[in-house]
Amino acid sequence: MSTTEKHSVSILLFLIGVLPVSTVAMHALGWIHVQVLLFPNVFLIAVALVYLSIFSSFGNKLVKSWMMGIGAVLLYDLSRIPFICCGWTDFIPGLGGWIVGEKEHFYAGYLWRYLGNGAGLGMAFCVLRNYIQPKRIIAFGALYGVCIFACLDIILLSSSYAQSMMFEVTPISFIGGLTGHIVYGTTLGLLTYLVDNKISDAKAVVVNQL
Repeated sequence: MSTTEKHSVSILLFLIGVLPVSTVAMHALGWIHVQVLLFPNVFLIAVALVYLSIFSSFGNKLVKSWMMGIGAVLLYDLSRIPFICCGWTDFIPGLGGWIVGEKEHFYAGYLWRYLGNGAGLGMAFCVLRNYIQPKRIIAFGALYGVCIFACLDIILLSSSYAQSMMFEVTPISFIGGLTGHIVYGTTLGLLTYLVDNKISDAKAVVVNQL
């Protein structure tokens, strides 16, 4: 595969990775209903993971990053708990409602959040990591999380309709969202570094990043 072809595949995989979270954003903005893009999301991610894991050495990294994204979003959700207790609205059940055509659906919402948004952004991170020095991957992960957060808040601040669909931007939601996305991105970076280097001592990893 030529360099141009590799870059083209990387761009395609990145777009597939960000498709689930982009679908949520487009629905929240009133551009297109999430149900319209439900099958394309599932099909494209499944094909990318299965095909590449069989026919490409990069596929193994992609599958691992998809799984890392699930783990990272779990820690993100744990970091959300104090902020939700302080009044931050959990819109994920509402997301599930969009998918199944009801007002709310807890399981559908969190299934999309973990297997779609979180895992998909893990795939996108896997593509970007090829352009980052390995010793900087944790710091890049944190920056990656901040960039995702910035995109989310730009959408919310630019559209009162999006806020009504998801949640209002308040000091609590701002701090909670920023914290959660930093946790998510940093976890992706840390897991990537640990897996790539087979290091079990997290302290050694952190020192190596400084």
